[in-house]
Formats: sequence, structure tokens, C-alpha cells
Amino acid sequence: MPTIVGSDRIVRQTESAWTSLKPTLEHVISHLQARSVLEIGAGRHPFFSMDDAKRLGFALTINDIEADELKYAPPGFDQLVLDVAQDVDRAILDGHSFDLIFSRMVFEHVKDARKAWTNLRDLLAPGGVGFAFVPTLYSPPFVLNRLLPDDLTGRALRLMDKTRNDKEIPKFPAYYDACRASEARLRPFLQDVGFSEVLVVPFYGTPYFPRIPVLRQVFGAFDRLCTQYDLRTFASYAYIIARK
Repeated sequence: MPTIVGSDRIVRQTESAWTSLKPTLEHVISHLQARSVLEIGAGRHPFFSMDDAKRLGFALTINDIEADELKYAPPGFDQLVLDVAQDVDRAILDGHSFDLIFSRMVFEHVKDARKAWTNLRDLLAPGGVGFAFVPTLYSPPFVLNRLLPDDLTGRALRLMDKTRNDKEIPKFPAYYDACRASEARLRPFLQDVGFSEVLVVPFYGTPYFPRIPVLRQVFGAFDRLCTQYDLRTFASYAYIIARK
């Protein structure tokens, strides 16, 4: 569906979901000629800098569920305190209108994806786009993360990723509600919420087994197989993009 955000220029499958995110979002912003952008779950670390926003010509509003967390964010951005997965005051929804709302590694922590996407729809201007970068079920690492206790997976994550700590980048419970890489699965759900167009970009492979020799080989072969045959059920990440 190349009309949604010029999707012929969006990376697919063998590229890195992480390194492709910024150029992809910049392309979406340019394609939409977006002037108002909201980042859900930005907290103290918004994805775009003030210089980025000025260069691309948009005003960025950063969101978190905690006002205290936004105190540590860089100055200059508008701020919006709300929990996108809960009932939101109608005055807040009616008082904002964004051309693009995006999130990165947030929606897997949402228990009620329908509520979250409904709130995004209400916060978007007509023709606006919601963009969620998510890890997906049923990628093996995220199946384990869903099934095992949080204290156990938290310790494992800190062992594999030394940058993770409870103060700066804590680990939150993950539910993976509607975190899938299949358009066939997500299109009816998002259209029922009120979106007119849906695009899902799958990615394969994760960084979670690089230091475990046997698992590295096994899951590396598995990811190559999934990439070759575009087995979206087992994709690792996805960009979920929906136009209001």
C-alpha cells in the first residue's frame, strides 16, 4: 500500500529496525509534511533533538505517564502527561491534533492495545498517522519475556545488555497485545478502531543471543529462514503504521 506514507521507500526485512527508525520517521514526516508530532513514552529521552525538529520543520510534543519523568527531558519541547492506554479526559483529546504520533518500544507494555490505538486516533488530525515500533510475538526471545517472571527476565536482560539499569532504562512488564508483524492480522483490528489504511513492516533477528554460542547459531539460522520466506509470525520487530 505505497500511498500511506510513501512506503516504497520504507526499509523491509533484512535491514535493522533500530538503525532504520530515524531515517524512516524522517521520511514519514517529510511525506506527510507533518508540522505537529507527538512522541508517546518519550520520557527523559526524546527520539528527536530540538535541532532535528527545527531542521525538519515540525513542533515536537513529548509524552510520559509521569510528570516527574518529563522534568529530566531536554528543555524546549511541549509536554503532554497522559497514559495512552487508559481513559483520557475528553478535554485533552479535543485540545490536541497531531499529524504524526509515534512510539518506540512502548506498545508492548500496553495491556489494552485497542484503548491505546483509539486514543491515538482521537489525538490525530484527519489524515494523520500513528506509528508504533514494537517487538513482536512470536519471536522466541519475546515469547520467553512474556512467559517468564519479570525479575528473572530483568536479570537476564541486564546480563546481556550492560546499558540497561533500573534508574535510566528500567525494564517494564510486557504484554505484546496486538504486537504482531502481520498486516492480515492487524488491518481488521486497526480499521475497526477507525484507521483507513494500515501498513506493517516486519524485521527479523534480535541482539539477545550474541554471547551464547549454541543459541547464536540456532537462532541465527532460524532468523535467516524466517527472512527468506517472510514468516511474519516469527518476525522480531515491526513498524505498525496506520492512517486516520
